[in-house]
Amino acid sequence: MASLNDAWIAYQKGAAIATPQLGTNAAASSSKVSLSAASCLGSKPDEEDEEEQPLRTPPIAHGFRDPADDSDDDGPINDDAEEWPKRQHPPEPVRGYVRPSFSRILSADDTNDWREPPVRVEEASWQRSPRSPTVTWLGHAGAFVQIPWATEREGAAGLLFDPIFSYRCSPSQLVGPARYLAPPCGIDDLPPVHVCCISHDHYDHLDYNTILELWECHQATIHFFVPLGLAQWFKDSGIPAARVTELDWWLEALVSFPADGSAPEAVDSTYPPPPDSAPTVNPAAALTLKVAFTPAQHRSGRGVFDHMTSLWGSWAVGVVGSDNAAAALKPGMAGWTDFKVYFGGDTGYRYATAPENDSTAVCPAFKEIGQRYGPFSLALLPLSTGSSLPFLRSLLQLSLDQYTLTSSLHCSPADSMQIHSDVKAERSLGIHWGTFCDAAEARATRVEFGRARRQHGLSKHWEHPGEQGSFVITDVGETFEL
Repeated sequence: MASLNDAWIAYQKGAAIATPQLGTNAAASSSKVSLSAASCLGSKPDEEDEEEQPLRTPPIAHGFRDPADDSDDDGPINDDAEEWPKRQHPPEPVRGYVRPSFSRILSADDTNDWREPPVRVEEASWQRSPRSPTVTWLGHAGAFVQIPWATEREGAAGLLFDPIFSYRCSPSQLVGPARYLAPPCGIDDLPPVHVCCISHDHYDHLDYNTILELWECHQATIHFFVPLGLAQWFKDSGIPAARVTELDWWLEALVSFPADGSAPEAVDSTYPPPPDSAPTVNPAAALTLKVAFTPAQHRSGRGVFDHMTSLWGSWAVGVVGSDNAAAALKPGMAGWTDFKVYFGGDTGYRYATAPENDSTAVCPAFKEIGQRYGPFSLALLPLSTGSSLPFLRSLLQLSLDQYTLTSSLHCSPADSMQIHSDVKAERSLGIHWGTFCDAAEARATRVEFGRARRQHGLSKHWEHPGEQGSFVITDVGETFEL
């Protein structure tokens, strides 16, 4: 945890916020992103005089309540697409001390680092039966991955990570951190969800209303994977025990999807298998996945008295193809050539104020994850603190450097670049930023991300990862193919 000295340093630095340097005409000139030369992936914008294209405001998700509405109706509210919040951050003055590095464009900066708006919402859309895996950022830490079936079964397997569709990440929708950007779709707009992985129980990663509506809309297919100590929360929320698998760090489960489109077969979470058992991989399944719960550097707790009573972590999910069916029965996924995704959830990487020669200041778990499960086709990695400190800054005008204060719990963009390398990711997508904070903080994250990527020598081009791999950020609702 942060010390008093950390708090003093954080106060002296002030929050990582940036002032706008470019007009809206310098934003990406297209309302959609190209996979090879997208402005949101770090390439130069098109001609400055090109007319900016209008964007459609996505529908407000069910359960997404307008805080200005005083209706007593408990049903879904705010179907008016013009109501708050909208598809981009509202224009507002930057308040507080701005560091020189965030007050002007540096000579090495890419113009797109300073794009206006720094992040916006696109209406999400998916292919009915994608030919290759896809990933969509849903805002904050939420991400949706589709994996094609291995058989002729129509559609794709849907993997959902840490979804939140509510207006506030809080015990109450009346007070607490509120989102500045709407979700890109409603929960009932999502394609079929088969696996939902939760990293830990903080409100911005485990949202009660979202989980209930997920169950309502996707109970025919969905199975929840949760950290040790969280299964009871799901059962108390009305989710059947057979649809929840609870794992400890380094434990794994196999889940198979029948070719007839029915719900997943019983999940086998016994790893390693006992000597007297003979587990097998169903060769007739439409798809078999290995789901592994891996460590992260964070904490848990939803109230005053339940801190650290459940586990927190990250997830590694891999396709069990014909080449690794036998290996699937052994721990790990090292060297597998089929699609694998790593979800970092919410994690720290180092202790920022520790001496530079302190080897214990960096979390060793990520290199071990890379050794046991890498390389990964895709990594979803957090870039910022997310929600709580932006809320305090907006509520109390308390400007503290988010990273110094919470470096043991949250990554900076530079930390995530290192995790990208540690877990051996070919492509990484930045998450956990820009949704529950104002434009000034989202802009600073974007600028810091671009600078860190150049420093680490990672590619900004999704289709051309290069030897070190590519690491990109995108708009909420955008879908990329792998």
